[in-house]
Formats: sequence, structure tokens, C-alpha cells
Amino acid sequence: MIQFRQSVLNAVGEVSDALARIEKLKSQKTIAASRVNTLQQATKNADLLFQNGMATYLEVITAQSNVLQSELGLAVLKRAELVATVELYRSLGGGQ
Repeated sequence: MIQFRQSVLNAVGEVSDALARIEKLKSQKTIAASRVNTLQQATKNADLLFQNGMATYLEVITAQSNVLQSELGLAVLKRAELVATVELYRSLGGGQ
């Protein structure tokens, strides 16, 4: 009986941890997506400034690099969220 209760408590803890991890990753993903959108607009602005002779091409390349780094970070967060979801399913008894 004690082992059963311990197993149930462990399972509840794992599910709770997985749900908290998923929520945290969702909020981080929302922030990262917003950052990507902002940096994409910054890239467009840098390109317009370059076309009008008010910026150097280095500034355009830097803006593009920032967008790419931000998109990579967003992809990492999406992957982590998917892994956390799989862990939640496992915690609920959906696999070994």
C-alpha cells in the first residue's frame, strides 16, 4: 500500500512538473516570436535606410544576423516544448 501511494505521488509530481515546464516554454516561445517579428521589422527598416543611403550594408547584415539568431532560438524553444509534451504523455502513462 505504501509503495502504491509513493508511485501515485511520484506520478502526480511528474505530471505537475511537465505541465509547469510546458507553460514556461509557451511563455518563452511567445516572447521569442515577438522578438523575431520585431527584428524582422528592424531588418526591413535597415534595408530601407541602406537603399536611401542612410545606413551601411554592415548594418543590414547585422540586422539579418540578429533575425536568424532569434529564429534559431525560437526553433530551440519549439523543440523543447515538443519534448516536454512527450514527457507529459509519458508521465500520464502513454509509454515507457
